[in-house]
Amino acid sequence: MHRDYFNRSRAGWGRPGRRFHALVLLLTLLAGSREVVRADGLHTVAAVRGLSAEQAPLQIPLHLRGVVTFFDEQLYSRFIQDDTAGIYLQASTNTPLLLPGQLVEIEGVSNPGEYAPVVLVKHLTILGTAPLPTPKPVTYEQLASGAEDSQFVEITGIVRSVRPMDNIPYYTIEIASGGGRVTVCAPKLPVAKPEAMLDGTVRVRGVCSTQFNHQRQLFAIRLMVPRADDLKIEVPATADPFAATARSIGSLLQFTPQESYGHRVKVAGTVIYYEAGSVMFLQEGEHGVEVQTRAEVPLAAGDRAEVLGFVRQGSYTPLLQDAIYRKVAAGVPLAAARLTTDGVLKGGHDCQLIQVQARLIDRTRHGDEQFLILQANNFIFQASLKQEAGADRFGGLANGSLVAVTGVCRIEPGSWEAGNNWRAKSFSILLRSGADVVLLQAPPWLTLKKTLWIVGVLAVAALATFGWAVALRRQVAERTRQLEEQIQQRQLAERRRVIEQERARVAHDLHDDLGSRLTEVNMLASLAKSPTTRPDEKERYLSELMQTAGHMVTSLDEIVWAVNPRNDTIASLAGYFGAYAQRLLDMAGIACGLDIAMNLPEQPLDPKFRQELFFAFKEALNNVLRHAVATQVWLRILEQDGRLLVEVADNGRGFRVQAAPPGGDGMINMTERLNSLGGTCAVASDPEKGTRVQFSAPLPKIFL
Repeated sequence: MHRDYFNRSRAGWGRPGRRFHALVLLLTLLAGSREVVRADGLHTVAAVRGLSAEQAPLQIPLHLRGVVTFFDEQLYSRFIQDDTAGIYLQASTNTPLLLPGQLVEIEGVSNPGEYAPVVLVKHLTILGTAPLPTPKPVTYEQLASGAEDSQFVEITGIVRSVRPMDNIPYYTIEIASGGGRVTVCAPKLPVAKPEAMLDGTVRVRGVCSTQFNHQRQLFAIRLMVPRADDLKIEVPATADPFAATARSIGSLLQFTPQESYGHRVKVAGTVIYYEAGSVMFLQEGEHGVEVQTRAEVPLAAGDRAEVLGFVRQGSYTPLLQDAIYRKVAAGVPLAAARLTTDGVLKGGHDCQLIQVQARLIDRTRHGDEQFLILQANNFIFQASLKQEAGADRFGGLANGSLVAVTGVCRIEPGSWEAGNNWRAKSFSILLRSGADVVLLQAPPWLTLKKTLWIVGVLAVAALATFGWAVALRRQVAERTRQLEEQIQQRQLAERRRVIEQERARVAHDLHDDLGSRLTEVNMLASLAKSPTTRPDEKERYLSELMQTAGHMVTSLDEIVWAVNPRNDTIASLAGYFGAYAQRLLDMAGIACGLDIAMNLPEQPLDPKFRQELFFAFKEALNNVLRHAVATQVWLRILEQDGRLLVEVADNGRGFRVQAAPPGGDGMINMTERLNSLGGTCAVASDPEKGTRVQFSAPLPKIFL
């Protein structure tokens, strides 16, 4: 009951004049909107999506009605669409689980989102069911523009890969369409086995869900399929894809006008490199090809294999993506072509097995990949080997060694020009194992002359280092002494400043609160002591004097609590607030319910933060006692996202927004106190259901 009450309270407290100025500002900012803005907010999705970057954060009231096009909390995807457009819902904790096709009515506010404007849901009502909107046929270029974000669309493409998602009952389907790739998330497949969809043409209906970075820039596209029949096969894949005729590796992406582009092609060759679940290289005659695959069927160098994959332009020669393969027969590993660096740079051996002799310049590694820096004929290139972390296959090789390096050639073309004089910018060699590097000649031993030179250089360096160290030590000692003096002076000045600020604040509180009450005590005592005062008036003055003295004791207790360093924690603040509320409300005969989070951090708070928040909290309780005529009050305290939240709610007599609220000055005081802490004061009231006051203040960063 307590939680539902807070969710139903949506009206706001505030002065009519301020609400009028806020409405004028809203109408001014939205003057260029396509929809005529009514006083109660926006009513179409198109109007919300049309908000500018300056308008969307203003939390403009929204009243929308639309049909759910996709909803799944596991995928963080919630979309609705009305007659004008579709939009993403940033749901609250009380948003119910929805289904595609449900007609809903939403009350909320605008939010800029992380890519396009979204709806921050405050209240959602399910009205019934309705048909999903007619999907808009789109191209990949339209999706890539980002304009179709959150819209129910339809696209056709060729299936590149199908795989189940981890721990979520969905499939991820990659389709190629219009020169780009789109990821499809579907709850079911139209076939019994995922591999039966590969290379088939499908028609997909779903919600365009853009993926974006922290700079609000689109980098990928997903289509969220709401129903099983929204994924249909237009052209089924071949029942036995390996029955197709194999093409030669050298014919890939050659001029073949009779061939269609986009579907898988079949090639065959000898395996020269294999990395399970990642990449393999095939060679057939004078041509080789890179094959990117997720399959992990083991292969070895020399095996004959057939591969089905999608052709794509590589950096120099074509490659096959999303490939599947099968082993045809075991065979003998191919012999490497022995080349000079100039022969390699001609570019005719990309993705083929080659061997080059070179001098070892250096060795390095990055993650699980080890690199050799090599030089031959004044040209520097590198060879790399993937291996287990920590392993060093080349530990016995010294710099300067002459080695024969065997592996897969990878050309870096650089600028291209026609003719036989062209040479590639560079190349690298992909090693298969440590045995691909053979030592031909160890580096020569050091000569006596070189040894003497080294000893002389080391001696000079040692003397220079010793002198530099002595001078540096003196400089460090002197600078350390100066820094210590500066730090002590700054610490002393800072302590004095903090003490002076705290003394001024306490003096201000004593003067403003206790000073005025002491004046009142003095005046009442004088009246009671005056011989001209009647007995009945004297008794009334003495009664008021006792009440004022009691208030002074309470005020002094509050000031002492605020400055006592033992109370500088969130837990202490919460305990004091709860005890104060119960003591005050019990005297008035009002039930007090506490909802204080058990996991409040043991975090220190400065006295100003505690005092300003307490005075605002005290004002809220006084408003309940003076105006609400309540029988129950709830106090809720929790920490959320680095902010301290304090809520006071009652079941008494609220007020309408149009009427001037009681205690207007108190509201101004609460708001100003929270503003001084960088926080907010939000008030919601209903004449029949009571009032809720929420204080939200960021915890001081110095303590975070």
